Amino acid sequence: MCITLGQATAQDLYVSASTGNNRNDGSKTTPFKNLQKAIDVASDGATIYVAEGNYYGLLDKGNIDITKPVKIMGGYSSDFSARDVLKYLTMIQPTPASNGTASGQGTVNISTKTPGSVVVIDGLIFDRGNSISYNARGEGKPDGVESPMMNEIGAAGIGGPDLATPNVLTKQTSTLYLNNPMCDLVIRNCAFINAPYYGIIGGWGGKKAEITNNIFIGCRFASVEIRGTMANAPGDVFFSYNTVLFTWSRLKDYGDMGYGYRYMPGANHYVTHNIIGLSIFSGLDRGHSDSNKAIEAKRVTTAQNNLFFLNKQGDLALPGGGMFLMVWVDQFEDVDQLAKADGNKSLTDPTVFKGIINEPYLNGFLAASYKETTNVDRNSPANQFRSALGMNIQGTMKSSSTMFANRYPWREALKFFGAINGYGAQKP
Repeated sequence: MCITLGQATAQDLYVSASTGNNRNDGSKTTPFKNLQKAIDVASDGATIYVAEGNYYGLLDKGNIDITKPVKIMGGYSSDFSARDVLKYLTMIQPTPASNGTASGQGTVNISTKTPGSVVVIDGLIFDRGNSISYNARGEGKPDGVESPMMNEIGAAGIGGPDLATPNVLTKQTSTLYLNNPMCDLVIRNCAFINAPYYGIIGGWGGKKAEITNNIFIGCRFASVEIRGTMANAPGDVFFSYNTVLFTWSRLKDYGDMGYGYRYMPGANHYVTHNIIGLSIFSGLDRGHSDSNKAIEAKRVTTAQNNLFFLNKQGDLALPGGGMFLMVWVDQFEDVDQLAKADGNKSLTDPTVFKGIINEPYLNGFLAASYKETTNVDRNSPANQFRSALGMNIQGTMKSSSTMFANRYPWREALKFFGAINGYGAQKP
């Protein structure tokens, strides 16, 4: 007698903000309403199809937690009959109200602990611009730019879609946070726009991470910073065909941070066919080395066939003698830390971005400056008293920036998909 065992099929779940209900069964005809609900009920290996709409957690609390290996596919029409990532927009766009209820270190937190499994995020549009605090006095707003500059963390300002919501406080969390997941990762056809604290950051213990065909526009600190956590078995991070523009510093003085992509220890990094430009500091950062010299000697980092564009201080930052060593793309062949460095070049024809890039934002970024002014009245009664007692005299200092992490119009950011054939994010 021959017995045939049935083969288990992967679970398919559907989510639609406009037609779904969380009491449904998650089928195509009766989808869930909320992405987090689908993740919570999904079995390992499930595929979750997400229709157009805005999704940022159960009860709109401001974040989504991925704790199991699932594939999340956005960009579907409300009836799931068609998929177009740039037409049927699947948004992760929190509101100011969600800032006080979000938990975890990312708008999306990944903490899947199943070795050998995979988490896929495909076709989601992340935008934190509505939930950021901007200067209520209108400071740091170049002509034609949508918002004033971002406030420092802890300072209340204006926010929301129309910048009319008062007393907004920015939640300094990354857009996508890796809470040491042990799985492989695929992040593709996504947009990371107006991130107040990294596009993607965290520790990761998988074998392979593919970050492909995404845009990172208006991120603060860096677009991507992934640190491997498996010292004896470093994983491979492939960063390819991404567009990274307008990366901002930590503070409005432009003193530190502001990298396009960071080669972090614990992993091999393969960076190819990207557009990396308009970083307030440098396009790439290779300033971190593994403390274990034997492990560092085996670590592979590459930069091949990338296009660099108006990075402020350099295309690559290396450690120097107490300062950073800034390197431009035409010197990459002499960088020992890059195992391969062929095919990289500078953008020589900026008109390719005509009608794509927001020109007021570009002009403001290129002219961005910071200044401090001091005012000391040595003859004031208070300072005369301090001077007589041998105390330091006091004055006032005012600092200002012409622009800092201002909101980029998120719909315009989507124009960067397919801007240059063969480099950066292509049409999904």
